Amino acid sequence: MKVISKISLTENVAIVSFEKVPARIGFLSDLFDRVARAGINVDMISQTAPKGEQNTLAFTVSDGDVPRILSTVTALKGGESGMMPLVSSGNIKISLYGEEMPSKVGVAAEVFSILKEAGIDLLLITTSDVDISLVVSGPNGDAALCALESALG
Repeated sequence: MKVISKISLTENVAIVSFEKVPARIGFLSDLFDRVARAGINVDMISQTAPKGEQNTLAFTVSDGDVPRILSTVTALKGGESGMMPLVSSGNIKISLYGEEMPSKVGVAAEVFSILKEAGIDLLLITTSDVDISLVVSGPNGDAALCALESALG
């Protein structure tokens, strides 16, 4: 049985990432509340485990929302020292979906192996029980999609 039943591609994806953000729910709540009030749709969110009182945070938005996200984040950072956003735009998000994923071992390993063989590095990864979302640099998008579709059907 085929595990991945759908592969989709989204163009013009920007990654906004921060190092050394406060590892407090209040910070996350304030940040994403301001982003929502600015009318910016956030797609993927990834946070590392805390290192002391700080962690690393990354999320994706549409390339067109980069100017608004930067002004929103600048207004928020206030007294948070060291909190400077890094933005990478012009990326591609590839989503792999499969209802059978929760019962199959090694799906992510297979996906990563396919991309390794194609020479494609990942910029951001998020998962749920039924999907894997990957961000690759724009120039690698078609090659990544082709390699995944070819190998996974």
